[in-house]
Amino acid sequence: MKKKSISLKIFLLMLVFAAAFSVTGFKAEAAVPAKAPIVRRTVVKTPVLKIRKSKQKKELKKGKWWRVPVYLKNVTRSQLAWKSSNPRVARVTQNGMVKGRKIGKAKITAWVRGTRIKVVCKVEVVNFKVYRVRATAYCNCSSCSGPGYPRTASGRYPQQGRTLAVDRRLIPLGTKIVMNDHTYYAEDTGGAIKGKRIDVYFRRHSATSRWGVRYVKIKVYYNK
Repeated sequence: MKKKSISLKIFLLMLVFAAAFSVTGFKAEAAVPAKAPIVRRTVVKTPVLKIRKSKQKKELKKGKWWRVPVYLKNVTRSQLAWKSSNPRVARVTQNGMVKGRKIGKAKITAWVRGTRIKVVCKVEVVNFKVYRVRATAYCNCSSCSGPGYPRTASGRYPQQGRTLAVDRRLIPLGTKIVMNDHTYYAEDTGGAIKGKRIDVYFRRHSATSRWGVRYVKIKVYYNK
């Protein structure tokens, strides 16, 4: 009987321990919070398309090519579309290459496909040649121009900082000429002005003496 009672007590103790362990284990599992699912957000980056202010205007020689220098971010060049406001003057390819075809002005527009993000560049197609010429100076005095010549060969009154005398066989009258970053116009001629030689007009004879004889480079803009 004693053995049976001891074995019964042991059995009851085992049941108590088993029940206590199952309860504490359930509570421990219940105390651990469930992990929230990881949600990955897709960030859509806005395309950036810019062009430097110094490149928003371009003087392009007739027959030459020019690549529009655009700044891109979060977009590739293949995603851009290109358009010219006047393809007869300046034609643009879908790679952003512009060709000057005819003297005139045109606007080149680039935009990101499917958006309203765009940039505009103004192109002026010109035809010019650069010459190195012998430059002298003259005024309206009798020693420079002789008596009775108040007007130039173009019919205009001469103006300092504007009027140049040229050989009209090389440079037609009315042609725009850039010398030393200043714009002049071919408005006069002279008996000694032949070939690559020009005469710069001044109001006073003392200024012509200070000018003397110089060899300079000029940029001649032709109309054709």
